[in-house]
Amino acid sequence: MPKGPFTVNLVPAEHGTYTVSPQIPADGKLPAGTRLQVTASPAEGYSLDAVYYTVEGGMWGVTHYESFTPEMDISLDTNMWVGANFIDNALVEKLEVTQDVLYAQPGKKPLKYDVFAPKGAKNLPCIVIIHGGGWSSNNEDIMRGLARELARGNQYVVFSIDYRWINHLDGDEQPNHMHHLIEDVFGAIAHIQTHAKKYGGDPRRIAVTGDSAGGHLSACAAVLCPFIGEGGFGEQQGVYEFMPSYLPEGKTLEQVREEIT
Repeated sequence: MPKGPFTVNLVPAEHGTYTVSPQIPADGKLPAGTRLQVTASPAEGYSLDAVYYTVEGGMWGVTHYESFTPEMDISLDTNMWVGANFIDNALVEKLEVTQDVLYAQPGKKPLKYDVFAPKGAKNLPCIVIIHGGGWSSNNEDIMRGLARELARGNQYVVFSIDYRWINHLDGDEQPNHMHHLIEDVFGAIAHIQTHAKKYGGDPRRIAVTGDSAGGHLSACAAVLCPFIGEGGFGEQQGVYEFMPSYLPEGKTLEQVREEIT
C-alpha cells in the first residue's frame, strides 16, 4: 500500500450537499487506507448527477471516478479531490434511465451501455452515442449529458455505449487493436437492436454519433457494416472482416449484418 498520509480536498457543491465520514481534518490529511464514505443529498428541485473523486495521473493528467447513487465508498491511496454534482430535476424527471446494461465481455472489462428513454416511449427512433477519449480512456458515463438532452425532447431513445480500450489498457494479456473496438460497436448495436423495444425504441431506426474517438468509431460503424463477417481481420490475404462482440441467440451472422446495414 502506498505510504501516507494523503490529502483529501473537498470541492464545494452547488444545489445540494454532501458529507464525508470520517470527518476530514482541517489540513485534509488522513492515513493511507482510510475508508471514506461520501453521502450526497440534492436540494429541493434538483437530482443527483454523480458523487465523484478525482486523482492525478492517467492519459489526460487527471482521472475521475464516479458513482450515480447517493453513497460512494473510497479507499484512500493517493491525494484526491472529492465532490458531488447535482442537476435540475427538469433534465431527468421525464426520463427512464437504465444504467450498466451488459452486452458483451470479450476481455477483462465488461462492456456496457446506458439507456435514456422518455417515459412512456413507444417505437421511437434510437440514437447510439459513442464516447471519445483517444480510444484509451473514459466510458459510457461521460456522455450522459448529451444523452439526456437528446432524450428529453420525447423524440428518441438514446443508448450511450462503452467499448474496449486500445492495446493493453483494459488489462488484457493480448493487445486490443482498432478492429476489436469496431467489433464492439457492432456488438453493441446488435444487442440494442435485440432489446430496443424493451425501452420503447424502434430497432429498425438507429442512428450513430460520437465525440472525438467516438466520432471515428461511429463513422466506421456506418461505412464498414458490409464487412461484418467471420473471415477474420487480416488473418488471410486481402480479407478484413469484423466479428461483432455480441451475436443475438438464434440469428446468423448474415442476418446480423443485414439488420445493421
